[in-house]
Amino acid sequence: MRFQWLKKYQELEEQILFMKWNLNKSKLELDRWVHGDLSNVRLEKNSRSSHLEESIATIEQELEMLENEKIELLELIDSFSGADNQIVKLKYIDDMDVYDIADATGYSVSYIRKRHTEIRKTLSFVDEYEARREERLKKQEEMDYYSADQDQLSLF
Repeated sequence: MRFQWLKKYQELEEQILFMKWNLNKSKLELDRWVHGDLSNVRLEKNSRSSHLEESIATIEQELEMLENEKIELLELIDSFSGADNQIVKLKYIDDMDVYDIADATGYSVSYIRKRHTEIRKTLSFVDEYEARREERLKKQEEMDYYSADQDQLSLF
């Protein structure tokens, strides 16, 4: 399948976002148990909450692996030649518009539009990714909100 690398990149982006969200949520929960409203509540030995620190360490390791995989994939993508690969990378990974892509590649705006239209016909999975964009943005905003407010102890 053509441009399979783009699909893999998009999947990695979503996995990384989810792992960051999960890590943030787990750290907030740990903070509640240590310093917050749950600090006086006794934990059961085998409860999920009693293993939060180990879970956080595991999530951080998985996140680091995904980030490294993303870096390796970007290095591979940068090695690809051809105008179509370049256009797809600049559009869907670097998030450039057709005018910026034309400036970066030296092709005309009309050529970039034409090639992108042709490429887009073969990339049905891009539509699904774009449809989930708002959901990803909401998760990112939620993480930013809770990360910015260190005094916030509740997840609700």
